[in-house]
Amino acid sequence: MRTAVVTFAILLTAAGDAAAQRWTDATADCLGTTAEWTNKIELADVDGDGQIDILAANGGDYDSAGTVEPSRVWRNLGNWGTAGSHCTEISAQALGGATGLGRVIKAADIDGDGDLDLVFDGAYQSQLRLFVREAGSWRDATAQLPQQPTSAGDIELGDVDGDGDLDMLIGDWGATPPGSTNYVGGRTRLYINDGTGHFTDATAAQMPDALVGWTWDVELADIDNDWDLDALVSCKLCGDQFVMRNDGTGHFTLDTTAMPSLSNNYEFEPMDIDGDGDLDLMTVNDGPNLREVLLVNDGAGHFDDESATRLAGSANPQADDNIAAFLDVDADGDADILVGSLGNDRLLLNDGTGIFTLAASATPNDTRGTLGIAIGDLDGDGRPDVVQGQGEQAFAEKVQLATSEVAVDTAPPVIARVELVGSTVFARVHDHQSPSRLHDWQRVWFEEGGTQIDMHWIGEYLWRADVTPQGAFQVCAKDRAGNQACAGPTGGGDGTGGHDDVIPPGGNGGGCCDANRAPGGSWLLALGVVYALGLSRRRSWSRN
Repeated sequence: MRTAVVTFAILLTAAGDAAAQRWTDATADCLGTTAEWTNKIELADVDGDGQIDILAANGGDYDSAGTVEPSRVWRNLGNWGTAGSHCTEISAQALGGATGLGRVIKAADIDGDGDLDLVFDGAYQSQLRLFVREAGSWRDATAQLPQQPTSAGDIELGDVDGDGDLDMLIGDWGATPPGSTNYVGGRTRLYINDGTGHFTDATAAQMPDALVGWTWDVELADIDNDWDLDALVSCKLCGDQFVMRNDGTGHFTLDTTAMPSLSNNYEFEPMDIDGDGDLDLMTVNDGPNLREVLLVNDGAGHFDDESATRLAGSANPQADDNIAAFLDVDADGDADILVGSLGNDRLLLNDGTGIFTLAASATPNDTRGTLGIAIGDLDGDGRPDVVQGQGEQAFAEKVQLATSEVAVDTAPPVIARVELVGSTVFARVHDHQSPSRLHDWQRVWFEEGGTQIDMHWIGEYLWRADVTPQGAFQVCAKDRAGNQACAGPTGGGDGTGGHDDVIPPGGNGGGCCDANRAPGGSWLLALGVVYALGLSRRRSWSRN
């Protein structure tokens, strides 16, 4: 088994050396040297200055508690055009400088005041922590969370009960570590937000009682197009993954018929890969011989495995993978895939129909411990950069800046679905990149006649505005690079809601668009958070 993995790594290294790489190492000019056990990575404008900062979740071991370590935050100084350091560490201010056990760190507006709060730690039967930002500094608000130990493998935020604030889904490993004798798993937890950033544990009343054997990833995603967030829970030591459907009020029921039986999954990564408006899924390491799987949605939240035709050959080798993220690396209006691995990370290019092929080169071939990937424009050149969290040994994190082999973002965003439900307008808006957070966008707004109302993000790629239109209306979006799109409730121009219902770069869309910031404007004017997932595990270098 090890021979296959090593042989693939050698071949990919040779391919990478033979072609110009899309990203180049800039770690020394930002993070310096790091050597923690890093799990998931987050990018977010934590201080509201328009620059995308870097957050790393640290501490712990593979399947049992290891050494406590500080999670870390680096502020992006934004001076990438000059010599010298471009980042400075602010962990002491943002996270209190404390050490802990953390596999995940999230930045989101927990209390609804417009700035970003931080959730971290809480792994291996420790207390989850919350630091809220107030008046330009952070306050330890851990007391606003349920006071109980968790074994959080992952956390996702989203409005599960439709009240307009962000709730918290926690993939919990259970009271005993996965490596222990008679390990049974843990129950997926749900913390409900009261709107002010105070949370109540609603697990007993609102979540299935299924025990998940070692979850690496949880996602909140509207898989059945009913505008509420369903729960996807990966599982390593299970014969099936867990799909939990939301009734719209934050009460979840288990659906065992939604997808094929898959085991050893490290991630669900949602994206509309085929342009039909609903969410498809990529999973990691749960296919035959521990390969990836592409699950295509029928529109009602039932998935078929189409990996054999969409992710074939060298695009899906037997490798030691941990994480996948979508991005439009060539600005052609579809979502490509970057895969993080314990071998070499690799890039898969989408042909526009959801069929992927291996690109000749991706990042430098020194990221042999990639557990987390986050994507965002760190240096303001309009190209997506990459941050890779390295773990399982004392590997350094990596900051990789896009070269000219990565296209400047000129592709308009996709407004895949728009619908009026009662007195609320909903829209699914994405920029061919996953996950989606506030700093991907300059604006997303509802427009009727001369009236514009900003919409707010509720999770996944979903936005809402509480408004009752009196006539024809549309939803518009402007991404970080200034590209714009608008679509009406049945798709605008042609009634499909697809990729053709957009404003071309530089266009004004018949007056629909944001005249305050011209298309193609500064990427540094954007709001807050690029989110990216990371998954982590320690294994021997051979598969078992």
